[in-house]
Amino acid sequence: MSEPTTLNDWQKSVLEAQGLSTDYDELKPIQQLSIDRMYEMKKYLDDKYGMEFEYEGYTPSGLMDKEQFIAYPKELGIDGGRNYVTVEVDENGNFTDNYVSTQLKDKFEKMYNDFVQDYFHSEKAVVFPDHFECEYEDLSEMKDDFYDFKIFSETQIFISDSVCDEEGLKRFTAAYYEWLCQNGIYCNARISVVHDNLFESINYLNYTDFYNEKSMVYDIGIFIYDDMSYSNTTFAVYKNENGKIVCEREEINLDEYTK
Repeated sequence: MSEPTTLNDWQKSVLEAQGLSTDYDELKPIQQLSIDRMYEMKKYLDDKYGMEFEYEGYTPSGLMDKEQFIAYPKELGIDGGRNYVTVEVDENGNFTDNYVSTQLKDKFEKMYNDFVQDYFHSEKAVVFPDHFECEYEDLSEMKDDFYDFKIFSETQIFISDSVCDEEGLKRFTAAYYEWLCQNGIYCNARISVVHDNLFESINYLNYTDFYNEKSMVYDIGIFIYDDMSYSNTTFAVYKNENGKIVCEREEINLDEYTK
């Protein structure tokens, strides 16, 4: 007769938080497998990075789902979701994680904001990266003057109409694209000029609420391909005509606005 499986304190705390039994034998087979896998993934992070990670979520492998364990460094906290780390399983059955990308995200968020605010000589411009990936496995390989196109992000940029007009936005979009190429960074962007009285209200948690006709004055998006060429760029102008907001769109060629 085999000895009963004993859960550790961490596993018990996770099960208790979910309202499940802490007696291993009382769990369903899928629950037993999940709590075992969750601890294996947590221990993988703890051991690899020499710090303790806290549990945030877990998705078991299924027909439509990929197995994922989500955690965050205990000493750093969640920070509005910025510190979430995801552990997945590769095709060879080994654990992989995006901790490096998570740690670098703040660095590049500051770089983006420094460039944008320096360009406009104003703090009335802000960048929110909503997706970030890093292909560097060894950060010692990364050089701060050129990133070898191993950094990919999607950014949402908001600018007050007190510092940027229609022509200024077109020129800035071209300058942003050139800066990305010069630094070896893949980055798709949506850039919106909003009414000055609304700008101070925009933050990381609510910026999507300002994608509407009443908030935006101008709006532009740029999608960059693997060869660093870009797609046709659509420029939108929102203006008030007899009390009604009208949106006019046009395709523009950024080459016309480069230096």
